[in-house]
Amino acid sequence: AEDIAENDWYLSNDQRHRMTFNGIWDAGYGFQVSGLYIFGDEGWDTPLAGVDVRATGGAGTRLRQNGTLIERNSFNRKAMHRVDMRIQRRFPFGNRVAIDGIFEVFNLFNRANYESYELNERNARFGQPNTYAAIAYAPRVLQLGFRTAF
Repeated sequence: AEDIAENDWYLSNDQRHRMTFNGIWDAGYGFQVSGLYIFGDEGWDTPLAGVDVRATGGAGTRLRQNGTLIERNSFNRKAMHRVDMRIQRRFPFGNRVAIDGIFEVFNLFNRANYESYELNERNARFGQPNTYAAIAYAPRVLQLGFRTAF
């Protein structure tokens, strides 16, 4: 029999809705400007009680000490918004050689996006975001580069 206090079979922590818009503009004089906007609805998640009421060896259930169950998907994770921008200029050297100078900004508006949250109700950090590991959730990053074509 399936234990309703467990979450093994229930889908959660998925990005269900995502939108991406991008564009490229030839600004003349060898300049090219491009941008990218990403929206991701990070969805809802189910907190954990943080206690082992049934003495099974783990605290990963929705069953609280007082016998109540934590409602499924009761924690709303903040949506992700990110704007990236790139400016590129081509410098031609003769007929067959060119160098492109590239300036890129990722997360242009430096929005705080979070990948995961502390979901253990017994933890003092409950509901607070965890340190992110993925570049998609990083603060603003600037990058300079070049590319040669021959």
